[in-house]
Amino acid sequence: MLADEYFRKWIALAGYDGVTNYVHMLGAGHVRYYLRKWRNLNRFSNQGWENYNKLVAQFWHHRTTKGGDRYNRSKTLQIARWIQRLMLWRTGVAQRFFAELEMQQGDINNDGDTSYDTDSDDDDNNC
Repeated sequence: MLADEYFRKWIALAGYDGVTNYVHMLGAGHVRYYLRKWRNLNRFSNQGWENYNKLVAQFWHHRTTKGGDRYNRSKTLQIARWIQRLMLWRTGVAQRFFAELEMQQGDINNDGDTSYDTDSDDDDNNC
């Protein structure tokens, strides 16, 4: 196939360090697989990942101290935590978590537990 021939020539020319994401997709057969399965490449788009890469770059350049951090904290950990929060909210997991938490707290508050009121009732009976 032409893609396999291109991949072999590219490796000979640029070596394995020259294998980008798109060259890998051609050489590994991912493009051929998706074309056979879905007849298009729409499902194999990297636009979502490119968007996250842009967000990470913005985070790195605007929300971290680049080089002057006296505590020498890892910037990767800051970015990973931010991405985790972002993914939780964008996928709806965070909304479900807080909705369930709110329901549980509502059940605790509305379950008829009147343990605080029983002491005052006992005082009324003793009078």
